[in-house]
Amino acid sequence: MKTQTKIILFLAVAAICSCTILPANAQFSFGARVGANLATEPAVGLYHQTLARPYFGIFSNYQFSGPIAFHLGLNYSGEGANYKDLGTDETFKIRHSFLTIPFLIQYRFGFGGYIEAGPQFGILLSAKEKYNDEESVDAKSYYKGTDFSAGVGLGYDLQKGALKGLGINVRYMRGLTNINKTDVGDNTDIKSRVLSIGLAYTFKSHAVSNKK
Repeated sequence: MKTQTKIILFLAVAAICSCTILPANAQFSFGARVGANLATEPAVGLYHQTLARPYFGIFSNYQFSGPIAFHLGLNYSGEGANYKDLGTDETFKIRHSFLTIPFLIQYRFGFGGYIEAGPQFGILLSAKEKYNDEESVDAKSYYKGTDFSAGVGLGYDLQKGALKGLGINVRYMRGLTNINKTDVGDNTDIKSRVLSIGLAYTFKSHAVSNKK
């Protein structure tokens, strides 16, 4: 619990700082994003397959007068993995749903492209498991309620024309903490890996002033 509290406090402080240290000519914008996660959760001794799950959410950007910007998001993230025991051909499927909160620092180029990196905090919403052809069962009690990851990404936003504000984004997030409470086979730690590919739409920017 102490670790989770520290993570929440870190994200809260980071968000507050991003709003209070901006110069007078900073720009604020917000938008929405949607796409597909290519997700997996590697486990030693089990063959794991990447699966496609949806993601969608909202975000806000604070951009300084230069190329640096802060990105704060709130997303629904479908994750999980498909496992297969190569010795017995038994299959095991896990489907996780998270509420994720990324806080990223972006470097934005004048032509509309950007790169980004930073931490992400996740809150487990649901967990379902399926063994071979049996019915899916609720497995949320077997997993921790939070996940902490870090990642990098890149994207491009259209700058002109009727589609101005529309963009494409690719982001890779790798789990830093194990999400399981109980062992999975010979695995004591299961960590998420998620490659997100999708579209985003950024609404018109507004100037932000901190002048009294």
